[in-house]
Amino acid sequence: MYYNVHTHPHSESEDVLFIENLYKNFDHKIEGRKVSMGLHPWYLDAGNLDEQFNILAEYAGKSEVLAIGECGLDKLSSTDWDLQLRAFQLQIKLAQDLGKPLIIHCVRAFNEVLVQLKKVEVPVVIHGVNNKLSIVQPLIDAGFYLSFGKSLVGGNAAILNTFKATSLERVFLETDDADIDIREIYKSAARIRDISENEIVLQLEKNFLNVFQS
Repeated sequence: MYYNVHTHPHSESEDVLFIENLYKNFDHKIEGRKVSMGLHPWYLDAGNLDEQFNILAEYAGKSEVLAIGECGLDKLSSTDWDLQLRAFQLQIKLAQDLGKPLIIHCVRAFNEVLVQLKKVEVPVVIHGVNNKLSIVQPLIDAGFYLSFGKSLVGGNAAILNTFKATSLERVFLETDDADIDIREIYKSAARIRDISENEIVLQLEKNFLNVFQS
């Protein structure tokens, strides 16, 4: 089984388990699917955060919801910083209360994200990692999981080095919104690590069971 821990288009395949991310329409039918739900920093409503969060909280406890997120902090977003922080803090508490993992969106705000997650006890997955090792090393040291995507397919040397330096026990793979097959990312991951694809498949299955079904 291949695991795609963060994807936006709804997809189905017999040998791929998808976690489909929802950042709105939390009340839509999700029976039979695996999803994550969260308030993305890009789409926060300054005058309506409480209502946005209350709707999220109403549906986040459903068994189909495997994680809270993507949520986090983004310094390139036009969204007010204090609003981002407030929404992030609310979702961290929600994840803690529900005992569900967090899927994190982070752009140029790793230090700030680390501060907010300092006392978090649920698993943390940093999605869409495409940074050099020195930037994400504190995340690795904190015991977080790193999820890599299309950056592994033809990525630059610094990103590939980050992937090679990250323990496979802390790795996930994803497609996000890219038009690419998760199997291609697995193939690239195996080639970069110079190991068999089956070895990656088996380890990421263990990671998935540890984080999302523990």
